[in-house]
Amino acid sequence: MATEKIDEEWKNIQEDFQKLEKLHEEYIQKSRLVSKCQETVGKAMKHHNYLLKNMKEAFKQTTLAAEKMTDEAERERVLERVKKVKDDVAGVNLRMKDMQGELPAQTNGFYLNLILGSNLNVSLLTKSEKFKYKQEYEGFKWNITIVICVLAVVSWVWPFRVLDSILCFLMVWYYCTLTIRESVLRVNGSKIKGWWLSHHYLSCAVPGIVLTWKDGVCYQEFRPLFLVFVFYISLVQLAQNQYQSGCLRRLHALGQGHQMDITVEGFTSWQFKGLTFLLPFLSVGYLFQLFLAFKLYGFTYTETCDGLWQVWALAALLGLIAGGNIVTTSMVCLRKLKTTPSYTNIVAMTRKYSSRNKMSQSSEQDQKFRGAPPAPTSKLHIH
Repeated sequence: MATEKIDEEWKNIQEDFQKLEKLHEEYIQKSRLVSKCQETVGKAMKHHNYLLKNMKEAFKQTTLAAEKMTDEAERERVLERVKKVKDDVAGVNLRMKDMQGELPAQTNGFYLNLILGSNLNVSLLTKSEKFKYKQEYEGFKWNITIVICVLAVVSWVWPFRVLDSILCFLMVWYYCTLTIRESVLRVNGSKIKGWWLSHHYLSCAVPGIVLTWKDGVCYQEFRPLFLVFVFYISLVQLAQNQYQSGCLRRLHALGQGHQMDITVEGFTSWQFKGLTFLLPFLSVGYLFQLFLAFKLYGFTYTETCDGLWQVWALAALLGLIAGGNIVTTSMVCLRKLKTTPSYTNIVAMTRKYSSRNKMSQSSEQDQKFRGAPPAPTSKLHIH
């Protein structure tokens, strides 16, 4: 028959489709089972956190009771037991954090809820998925930073406003995308926080304001400085990304780093382990940024820039970003300096000799006071 071939193929398709339906039904059942298990584990973790919270109060009460004991041996035994249980609880808390990271996040945060909606779950449940997303984030930063660097050179060689607009638009899109990706990384366990998180939100506005700045004498005076700054910062960020990635891999292999740690544009405490040579280049970039802020502030008093809100807005924004970068980096360096053994030894020696000096001064004053003749007493004259 002419239709034998078609009938045979259709029969195979029907049999294969029946198998596919069974597999799909099994998948749906297991997915629902996984969702129920996630809810059950989530409730169990909340209950366990409640028990751990009560344990803190028990520690406090037991410690207060031990301090009131008159028996020295019994007090030491109780305090030692409290210390041991606290160490065990700390281990449980660390394990709880790992378990929490393998469950869907309770919330995506205000920023992601505002952009993506509150019903979208961005949690990545396996460590391999999280690591792949982090690697994709690092690759995105590396590739787009190279494009920005090249566009800055092209805009310098061919001074057309359309090229400047393309560069600024790319930077706005880049920093906005970074904020979204970093928010997803934070939901999945990344520890980026503080100023370096806010830094990208503020950086979105800088090229956006430059994009709205109309061409003229004032813009042309600022343009070369801005292009040089963008090119220099892009080169520094490329160097940071390259060396930080290697440092993070080394720290993770040694068990001293977290799997979701990412590269940052600034300087953090873990970078003291082999990346201090980047600090001078970062400092130059921050000072250059501060110089741009002062330069723009000076433009506000010139006739060519009169009435342009972009000038004072950029001056305030660049000054804020530069100040935040300098203060945050300085605090990291000071905190690291205070934890070094040399600084501890210097402080100890300073206190030691300072106390000796005070003791010698007080002893000299006592000797002078003892060796001095008694003060003359006033006589009472009765007339």
